[in-house]
This record gives sequence, structure tokens and C-alpha cells, in this order.
Amino acid sequence: MTNEPGRRPDKATGRRRDEDRTEAILKAAADLLLEVGFDRIRTQDVAERAGAGKGAIYRRWATKEALLAEAIRNMPRANPPVTDNPELDLRELVNDRCLSAERQPDLVPGLISAMRSDPGIEEAVKAGYNLDYVRSAIARMIGPDHPHLDLLTDVTQAIPLLRAAFIPETLNAETMTDEITSLIQTIAKQSPE
Repeated sequence: MTNEPGRRPDKATGRRRDEDRTEAILKAAADLLLEVGFDRIRTQDVAERAGAGKGAIYRRWATKEALLAEAIRNMPRANPPVTDNPELDLRELVNDRCLSAERQPDLVPGLISAMRSDPGIEEAVKAGYNLDYVRSAIARMIGPDHPHLDLLTDVTQAIPLLRAAFIPETLNAETMTDEITSLIQTIAKQSPE
């Protein structure tokens, strides 16, 4: 039995749900979300990927959106390693974000649309939204008290998303990574010690 919003309760009688199947469905939904985006995911595709029927999904979740919200809540959160090279750590974080935008430029617009149309998806996305690791990587370069630390944290994530949404044909992860890390390095050099 689970208290997940949108998850149907287990019946008191009858065959117990196979929790391995539930986990396979959640994994399939998360994988497909990242592969095809919100506006292209179909329940049938999730069922096929999980080796289940659509009925197995709808016995567990009242709607496709409830399934997707739970899949989002269960996605692993980024926890990148910290080395003794803050510039390299930051470059790796930025490059991961830029590669994601380059590979799937239409992922975020679908996400925003889904968040606007479904409160459960909005809550799940916002609950998992945490940029502490990016903020920490930037702080190691410019200092934790820098007046523009929060802005740089946002910009680091926003540039790839903006370009993916408006000029996807020009996306180049390596170039974006160079531009963003160069901006932060320039600010770091100007910051008082």
C-alpha cells in the first residue's frame, strides 16, 4: 500500500500487486519521459517497455499524469562527485546540462506544459528541483558570499534551456559549455579574494 498521490490503493481482497511490476512500470515511464518527452509519451509505450498491460498501469494509477508524477518523484537526483578541481567539476555539471539540451531540445517545453496542466506533475517537478550542487560548484570558484551567486546558478541552467526552446538548430553543447564556464571564470577572476 502506498500514499502516493494518484496511486490507486491495493484492494483488500484478490491477488496482491507485484511490486516488481510496479517498479518496472515506474522505470519505464521515467526512461520514456527522458527519451521522448511529456507530449509524446503514451501509456501503451510505457506498458510495452515495462512488459505489462495497460490494465496493470490503470489498476495502479488513476491517470497517466498520476503515473508520470510518481515516476518523476522516483527519479534519481543528481549528486555529482566533488573533486579538488572546482573548474573541472563545474565544467562537467554545465556540460551535462548542455548535452541534455542538445539531445532533447523539446523536452522542457513539454515539461512546462505538463506542469501547467497537472498540479501533480507540477508538485513532483518542483519537489525534485534543486540546484544546490550547481550553486556549490560555482561558489567554490567565486566564493559563497558573492552577490551574483544565485543569478549565476540560474543562468547556468537557463542558457541551455532558452537556446533549446528558441534556437535548437544552433545548439552545440561544447560551445555552450565553453561560454558558460568562461563567464563564471571571468567573474571569479574579478572577485576579490
